[in-house]
Amino acid sequence: MKIAILGGSFDPPHLGHILIARQVIEFAGMDQVWLMPNYSTGAQHAIFQKKLSPAQDRLAMTKLLEDDKIKASDFEINENKKSITIDTLYTLSNMHPKDRFYWITGSDKLETFHLWDDWQKIITDYRLIIFPREHMLWHLENRVKEALQLQKIPSNVIILQNKELILTNLSSTIIRERERKGLPIDFLVEPAIKKYIKEYKLYK
Repeated sequence: MKIAILGGSFDPPHLGHILIARQVIEFAGMDQVWLMPNYSTGAQHAIFQKKLSPAQDRLAMTKLLEDDKIKASDFEINENKKSITIDTLYTLSNMHPKDRFYWITGSDKLETFHLWDDWQKIITDYRLIIFPREHMLWHLENRVKEALQLQKIPSNVIILQNKELILTNLSSTIIRERERKGLPIDFLVEPAIKKYIKEYKLYK
């Protein structure tokens, strides 16, 4: 199987995550997308540090998005608590030698990609899917070349530039802020996740 991994805090998971996962399946030909909450942040560089809700809450909410093609993975919470991407890719590739793993990263992360551990090895030895986060797509390939220090885009780096892509600026930060202010989040998260947030009084 071709499996794409979407890592992140998922604090909380939202409809933007589903949009990315569905479109990676549709336009990049993946068999599955694994949503992979991290255990903590800050392992790779101070710029990534932020306070997170308990890992088990974030994993439980992410599991509420599962279906036949979208899965929630507890790998980084239980096995790679430093959330070092190359370690995740290396270990999963050895655990599942018949599957091909791809790492999804948003175009907004390109500027800090060089701060990831062994970032060049990720490009040479593994597979990347670049998902646009802004509305201007025409220059994305040049941005990828510049950020990843490439003369040309290799076959293991997929840049999604389909004009039919649905893009959004929706973020977990926006949802947390709205929840703290008592504003509705119904149109931003699945009903089951909204119920979880209310029941466990997250983000208050």
